[in-house]
Amino acid sequence: MKTLISVMLVMMAAPAFAHPTHIIEVAGHSHWIGLAAIAAAAAAALWQAKKGRDEEASQEDETEEEPDAEPQEA
Repeated sequence: MKTLISVMLVMMAAPAFAHPTHIIEVAGHSHWIGLAAIAAAAAAALWQAKKGRDEEASQEDETEEEPDAEPQEA
């Protein structure tokens, strides 16, 4: 009987899912610090994505100016 109950309890066990700021609570800080860190990471990611799009657009502008060169004969 003990074995059956033990097996049932093990099968019912599930991991505890917590949001990322609980890691910061362990260090003794509040949720606001974790929220600020997550917001800063999201802002940095958006900034890098925008920067990448701007660089691609400038490269496309440069390639559009090249057809003015003399055509090559085959």
